[in-house]
Amino acid sequence: MENNTLVVPTMAEMMASGETPDVLFWVGCAGSFDDRAKKITKAFAQILNKANIKFAVLGTEEACTGDPAKRAGNEFLFQMQAMMNVEVLNAYEVKNIVTTCPHCFNTLKNEYPELGGNYKVVHHTQFINKLLKDGKIGVEGGNFKGKKIVFHDPCYLGRANDVYEAPRELLSKLRRQRCSCRCLVSARQHQSIF
Repeated sequence: MENNTLVVPTMAEMMASGETPDVLFWVGCAGSFDDRAKKITKAFAQILNKANIKFAVLGTEEACTGDPAKRAGNEFLFQMQAMMNVEVLNAYEVKNIVTTCPHCFNTLKNEYPELGGNYKVVHHTQFINKLLKDGKIGVEGGNFKGKKIVFHDPCYLGRANDVYEAPRELLSKLRRQRCSCRCLVSARQHQSIF
């Protein structure tokens, strides 16, 4: 990252220049459109730049993973969206994907293989942990020292994929305590039914 310029190449740009990224950063719908999630997207891209990771995004070629359609029971729409993405990912010969979205993580990792999309998919907390362990990045001070931090385990990260430790290792102030909690989404759906 030169002069604090954020460098986020697309797969098309990298391929056109004869380069292949080590990892594809799957941004996801929330990371593209939600104001709070866009901050996470930008921060993660900055971390990738700082660690000199050769990465790319799909840019306008990235479509919704189809997770919302599948969860709403529209299997047809899910398969259409997923198969379009698998076609694009396979055309670029993508092997490794990192995403900040737990829903995208779950869908890419667990649903896409049935449709021919076989990729190594990791959540950004796992990826950042590895960067820290490999010494590619470090953690400096911050405004959170001595403050309590509350972390919500996203259902599709913790409960569905058993990823609990990576976020907690990153938030070392948090007690290493797991609980069997009801999924908030399920609780909301349950309440709206009755």
